[in-house]
Amino acid sequence: MLPFEHRSQLRVRYGETDQMGVVWHGNYILYFEAARTEALRACGGSYRDLEAGGVMMPVVSVDLRFLKPARYDDLLTIVVRVTEPPGARMTFAYEVLDEAGATLATGHTVLAFLNAQTRRPCRPPADLRARFS
Repeated sequence: MLPFEHRSQLRVRYGETDQMGVVWHGNYILYFEAARTEALRACGGSYRDLEAGGVMMPVVSVDLRFLKPARYDDLLTIVVRVTEPPGARMTFAYEVLDEAGATLATGHTVLAFLNAQTRRPCRPPADLRARFS
């Protein structure tokens, strides 16, 4: 069911901000991971299920562009999009929105599929391919 889109929300905690009062840049990668995890769950799967089935998905690439700062107590919406079916790799695109719907940051991650025992690339499980076909 491509293109796939999922939205999740989180509120910025005080400890996620830096000395300038804005979200520290490294936290956006954590926001991406949380949103990606919920997106997989929303379409009927989970990382836990993948790992139990012997498949790992390490991040092999991250791209992030900051447009406007997020600050303490902001309610953020993280939009996750998948536009291509998974192969040996799977790409997730992200858009971080503020409460008014303005885009604060954009980015994408590329994850690889690895056999947990051999640590070699493998095809994604059939049920995951079916969810994103």
